[in-house]
Amino acid sequence: MTATIAPVVVDLGKEKSKTLRALKKGEGPLMLDVARVLEEVRARSSELAGKELVPVVIIYRKKLKKSRSMLPMPFGMK
Repeated sequence: MTATIAPVVVDLGKEKSKTLRALKKGEGPLMLDVARVLEEVRARSSELAGKELVPVVIIYRKKLKKSRSMLPMPFGMK
């Protein structure tokens, strides 16, 4: 039977564009955070001690929902 390893999901929170560009290049403070998480995962599992872990980073932006106003249009606007 093969042991399955659950994926590790880390939310780095809202970040500035400059920081995200550095992460895409494999640099900067967020890359250090990703490396730190990989080391923690290796430390927790003896099975992963000698294996190479490949991080998968997904960058997303939440779309704001458009709110529909129930107020009538003010006079003079068409």
